[in-house]
Amino acid sequence: MAAGTAALPFASKGSIWNGKSGQPNFLVICCDQLQSVALACNGNPDVKTPNIDRLAREGCSFRRAYCNNSVCMPARATMMTGLYPRQHGCITNGTKLPEDIPTLPQVLSRHGYRTHAVGKLHFQPLSSRDSAESLDSWMDGTITSLPDNYYGFQSSDFIGGHVNYCFGDYTNELRRDHPGVYEKYSREHAFWRSEGMHQTWKMTVPPELHYNTWIAEKTIRVMDENKDNPFFVWCSFPDPHFPFAASEPYADMYDPSKLSICPTAFEPVDEPRTLQKRRDFFGKQYQFDEKSLRATAAQYYGMITHIDDSIGKMLDAMNRNGLLENTIIVFLADHGEYLGSHHLIQKADWMYEELARVPMIWRVPGTLRAGKGSDSVVSQVDLVPTVLDYTGIDVSEFDTRKNFSAPPVLFPGRSLRPVLSGTDVLEEKPAFLEYDEDWHASGFYRVRTLIDSRYKLIVYTHTGGGQLFDLKTDPYERNDLWDSAEHRAIKVSMMEALLREASTYDRVDQKRVCGA
Repeated sequence: MAAGTAALPFASKGSIWNGKSGQPNFLVICCDQLQSVALACNGNPDVKTPNIDRLAREGCSFRRAYCNNSVCMPARATMMTGLYPRQHGCITNGTKLPEDIPTLPQVLSRHGYRTHAVGKLHFQPLSSRDSAESLDSWMDGTITSLPDNYYGFQSSDFIGGHVNYCFGDYTNELRRDHPGVYEKYSREHAFWRSEGMHQTWKMTVPPELHYNTWIAEKTIRVMDENKDNPFFVWCSFPDPHFPFAASEPYADMYDPSKLSICPTAFEPVDEPRTLQKRRDFFGKQYQFDEKSLRATAAQYYGMITHIDDSIGKMLDAMNRNGLLENTIIVFLADHGEYLGSHHLIQKADWMYEELARVPMIWRVPGTLRAGKGSDSVVSQVDLVPTVLDYTGIDVSEFDTRKNFSAPPVLFPGRSLRPVLSGTDVLEEKPAFLEYDEDWHASGFYRVRTLIDSRYKLIVYTHTGGGQLFDLKTDPYERNDLWDSAEHRAIKVSMMEALLREASTYDRVDQKRVCGA
């Protein structure tokens, strides 16, 4: 396992809950590919998210939260382990999270927590037969359930994939109880299809049979069954990840002509050559007009509002069962979505804010921070230490060294509890993002990014070039300062900080076995 030079100290103040267990429950709600700015509580004037807004109003929204990797598997592995991708070894999609690395649900299980996962996990590849989350193996019946204690989850209600290629426990139940409905997820059965964006359509799956409803119902059930015991429930929606396809009434909820679109969507692009090569390779994916983009945004927002309604059902059930008073709710995403930014769609290579920044809301009962929000720079590595802080579990629980003369594991994150309690501020720590790609014909690609309270530095280590943005004066990242003489000292300082951050944490390389 990756090791550093010293364990990161953070406060373990013990539990703030009284009662049978003396411990808080945790409900972590994760979305896939959700822009931070695609929420009403984060300033979006178009999308309707009243229930997520409620979480922000009753909790603390970190307006400058970032992913630590811009694709699904590494980001999710980081949230489960508290480690950077370079430490846990899941560096890109298609590389599984090693099973010998401790995870948050494993540690919580040892302390009496009931751990359960609902929805998407993606800790192992979808397109490998050797994976417990293999699409083909689930679809042909070779696999019918995830293993017990899968990465520390004692049980699960599993969904893999997205929209027309979803699979897992949900799909098995749907095909058994409602024959013919699964096929309605597909583009071929849509009642409208975009001509400009192949991955955009309006689906005919009834909302009551949609996986969002299934996820909400399974989450409510497991919380209700365990309301007298401490629980950690991972509730993970596959949406609004592409394909961009909502069901009624969400498919027609937003008028494309009335939606705001990113102001950089159709501006001329001036980027380093390595990024231009990526655009050339992906070709048609980034060739869309305003009409197509607006149609896609309408489906994207419809998917988000569908999730929001599902969250509303969970909050109502928790209120009825008295769980809102002793459950910490965390709402976040694995990564963002370009949605037209710099004439891009979907995810991965370009570390612009629309992709790198993610929503992160903590609703802690009794918090003094309710509704105030925070502009501190935080990231996904802060999830594990914050949960541990609220439970009083020591960081040493994650130490699996066989040789204790070796350095202990180094955790890059810190507890957000001082901010959530309303009594303190966080010491500034830049967000560190890394993204590696070497599996397709576009060639080897490696990006390292550092984001502080004002600036963003992006370094393309495979070419030596990069980008520098002043996010305070240039929030849409139009003006690259990489070659600016006036900003040379800032660039050098951030380069040094990035190198320190990368070199502090040992790198574990794994071979990619498949595409996703």
